[in-house]
Amino acid sequence: MMKQCDIDAHSIIGSSLKQWLQRLFCAAIATVMTFPAWAQSNGVALQYHRISDSGPAITRISPADFTAHLELIERLGFPVLPLDLLLTTMCDRSGSSASAVALTFDDAHRTVFEQAWPLLRERGWPFVVFVNTAAIDQRHGGSMSWDQLRELAQAGVIIGNHSVDHQHMSRKPAELTAQQWALWRRQQVVDAQQRIDAEVGTQPKIFAYPYGEYDLATAEMMADLGYTAFGHQSGAFGCSSHLQALPRFQVSGAYADPESLVLKLGTLPFPIDGPLIEPVQSAGNRQPRLTLTFGGGFDDGFDPAAVNCFATEQGAIDTTWDAEQQVLVAQAGQSLPVGRSRYNCTARNTLQQRYHWFSQPWFIPDEFGEWPAE
Repeated sequence: MMKQCDIDAHSIIGSSLKQWLQRLFCAAIATVMTFPAWAQSNGVALQYHRISDSGPAITRISPADFTAHLELIERLGFPVLPLDLLLTTMCDRSGSSASAVALTFDDAHRTVFEQAWPLLRERGWPFVVFVNTAAIDQRHGGSMSWDQLRELAQAGVIIGNHSVDHQHMSRKPAELTAQQWALWRRQQVVDAQQRIDAEVGTQPKIFAYPYGEYDLATAEMMADLGYTAFGHQSGAFGCSSHLQALPRFQVSGAYADPESLVLKLGTLPFPIDGPLIEPVQSAGNRQPRLTLTFGGGFDDGFDPAAVNCFATEQGAIDTTWDAEQQVLVAQAGQSLPVGRSRYNCTARNTLQQRYHWFSQPWFIPDEFGEWPAE
């Protein structure tokens, strides 16, 4: 570790994404045990799927690595809170000395019940299982049963909404009218919630977008229905975060390395003061312009002039800060790939030796308006 971290952790401009992440990690591990007093004014949600040595690599984490994650969270002293409690207390600066963590599991795979549940129950840690109800009804792909989900719910686990069929909610089928498409999306949410509540008892209105995909219309619908909703984009969330597009750190597959978890646990949100950005772009706009507006008064150590942004498959991209307008602009120099991609932006906090992290997802079809098969 010392050899890996024998670098200047603050010199990240012009480095490759891999080097940059290593430097962020080294800075985090050097200071994570000395975080100053900081209440639950921000949170970090971790996204898991299956706890297994087999299955699709992108959605699995080995039992050994999952155990290492829990031991690391425990050793570093991060409080693990129920997600609904974290969402209602994240603007309170009167409490804990560290960012709070929420543990989430998508798709209700049976390994969550068999592998994760005993370890979490032993620690008394809360978590959320996001359920797509058709898979449970059909016992699809190794899903949990309703009996198992009821047992979790009776123990205080939140059973969250992941839609009925786990379909893309930002990709309108050509055969549907706009009105039919809006009705279909609404029913995916409402019908799933009714099924969950009927089987396990009334649950908080917390939703995880299938594949992490949403558009502004879907986010507005979620707000109208009274839901808080999470995507797959990375970062921390706080008071200024949009409640229908909250981030989660993926910690399965290529992101399961316990060492990288240290950085994620310590991240802080961007103090953004602006509208939610439309993530769905046309095929003709594969170099979207990201414009972030800030409210000013950066008393907590956030320096917008120090922000660096990176694009999927490109590394560092052009980023400019307009101090007069309080606006940050970032844009990729090359076309983003078709499908899902992101801009990840970070800035080192000047007071806390931690990093602010914001991720903007982009969903882009090909030139014929088609999406990659999944």
